[in-house]
Amino acid sequence: MERAVTAMCGDGGNDTGALRAAHVGIALSEAEASIVSPFSSANPSIMSCVTLLREGRAGLATTLAAYKFLVNYAVVMALLLEVTQFYFSVIVPEAVWIMVDGFTTSIMILSITQAQTAKKLAPSRPTGQLIGAHTLASIWGQAAINIAFLYGSIGLLFAQSWFRCNEFDSSDIDTSLWWLLGDNYEAEVISIVCLFQFINAAGVYNFGYRYRRVWATNYLLVLMYSAFLAVVSAIALADPNRFGCVFRINCGNTQTVRDLGYSASTVHISEYNNPLGHNVMPRHFRWTLWAMCVVNAVVCLAYEKLVVLGPVGQRVKAWWVAKHGDSKIQFKL
Repeated sequence: MERAVTAMCGDGGNDTGALRAAHVGIALSEAEASIVSPFSSANPSIMSCVTLLREGRAGLATTLAAYKFLVNYAVVMALLLEVTQFYFSVIVPEAVWIMVDGFTTSIMILSITQAQTAKKLAPSRPTGQLIGAHTLASIWGQAAINIAFLYGSIGLLFAQSWFRCNEFDSSDIDTSLWWLLGDNYEAEVISIVCLFQFINAAGVYNFGYRYRRVWATNYLLVLMYSAFLAVVSAIALADPNRFGCVFRINCGNTQTVRDLGYSASTVHISEYNNPLGHNVMPRHFRWTLWAMCVVNAVVCLAYEKLVVLGPVGQRVKAWWVAKHGDSKIQFKL
């Protein structure tokens, strides 16, 4: 063969040389491991080659999914969270940072790796290009959608009559208390939208396509995805309460919250670092913002499923191959 990746399957007896020389060697041995081959199988059947290919392709697809999740995290952090914070001179609350970096990212990346291998061998292997067209279309497509929804949410906030006289102004606060620069509506909206986007990215990259089983069979990710979305939804929608006040979302000073007509018996936080004394959003706006976050999540999932992995992406690939040819290595015997 010319320029080909070769595999050798044998019992590890008189074919040890071939097992060692091949790119991929599979020893059909009852031993736990073979000295001459990187892979061993107790099943004395050539179908072990198919199993190895299925597992290998699933591993490659899962690795690339984890890579895209982390790149998506970096893009949302840099282009959305950091830029909007800088523009408005705010900092999202400390608890939001802890939730994103300490819990959401680490738990969701672990959950992505628990995807199960597809039961059937796909006719071709997944892409392994970190900056290939397929990978970049997924990452930047998700980024564009998330940017549109975040800036749309901020635009919706600025369209509210109750907000126009309560915009954040650093001259009205103690800027030395930098960790309280999230006590305003701008940081609150940024926090809620970005939390949804961080969590939903794991769901987006859990799609198995041809190499991993269907979305719902990754039970750990389904559980964590649902739990995190439920927690963020509760924070975004609930009236002032102790849990929400930990994140300094829909909360405020005790007397101010009481003056707004809410119960403040369980709210114990440091004084709000703004003249208004709270950042409690009206109920109708909370539900509108939450609905935008849900639509954001659905659009991201649909883009990955239908465009990147689905019929749209397949048609674009077929058109490209027809016009420019296939660059895959052709095997010669």
